[in-house]
Amino acid sequence: MGLFDNVFETDAKKDKNKRSSEQILGKKAANKLKEFREEFSENLSEFDSQPYRNNGVVFTRISDHTASVRYDGLLAQSGADDVYTVFGYGSNNNWENVQTIRMNRIGNSFQAEIPTMPGANVNLAFKDSADHWDNNSGMNYTFV
Repeated sequence: MGLFDNVFETDAKKDKNKRSSEQILGKKAANKLKEFREEFSENLSEFDSQPYRNNGVVFTRISDHTASVRYDGLLAQSGADDVYTVFGYGSNNNWENVQTIRMNRIGNSFQAEIPTMPGANVNLAFKDSADHWDNNSGMNYTFV
């Protein structure tokens, strides 16, 4: 073994140790991030995943069998006197067990509690007493 072989072998060992340290630090950072996410995701209620908030629709699960729906979307903003939520379960393309519930006016928004089915999507649309619809431009409002 020559002089340069020892130098290069030592550098290779250093690189290997450096990579091991980076992997360990990476795992520690990932664990800390996981702890952070878990710590701050417990009580987010309506703020955790609200994809339709900008449309004025907030869906909050109260239990496995009940959810609260708050609506201050297009119909409410247009001065609707009554708003109904039309909802069903399963695929957004093939709703099952479709029901309509009159929502309660609370200030400038409307609210209702609806039954849910564990493990099934909840699909929503809204209509007013003049039969104007807010169905998210035909895409409906779907919650998993």
